Amino acid sequence: MLEWLQDRLSRQQGIAIWVVKQFDDTTLHLCGKGMAEGTERMSRRRRALARGTFVGPVRIGEHHEVLHSDLFARLPLRSEIHLIDESEADYAGRRYHVSWVPERCWRFQGPLISQPQRNDGKLRFVSHEDVAAIREKTAAQNASTTPPRQSDGWTLAERDDD
Repeated sequence: MLEWLQDRLSRQQGIAIWVVKQFDDTTLHLCGKGMAEGTERMSRRRRALARGTFVGPVRIGEHHEVLHSDLFARLPLRSEIHLIDESEADYAGRRYHVSWVPERCWRFQGPLISQPQRNDGKLRFVSHEDVAAIREKTAAQNASTTPPRQSDGWTLAERDDD
């Protein structure tokens, strides 16, 4: 009964997680540490997080912004990802390169690309929006000329100034 009471009292507490925006073959696009919140029992939230089926609010960032879990690829428990350093991590028995996702990309719903960036003399990978498909589409639209519009039988009447 004590476990039930503790679970009931701690429903509003979050579960410590990592927030993963995207997985690539060798790269883990990591937003950072967060908290999986909600009104469900903590044990149910933990099981949902372990299965990868958690749906609910995620508190993330230094301003504690609350976003929906659908924006992210995976929300593993903090114990599931081991950061070796700023650029590598172990997750699910594999080693990944880490690319840090800036706050402006957390809501982006498209593919991300990783680019190296120097900060304080250290090389760090940062994720950015992949807009190559959008550029190709707009370039193709600009390259193709629109055919002249066919007349639909209407003509301008001559002006009667008399």
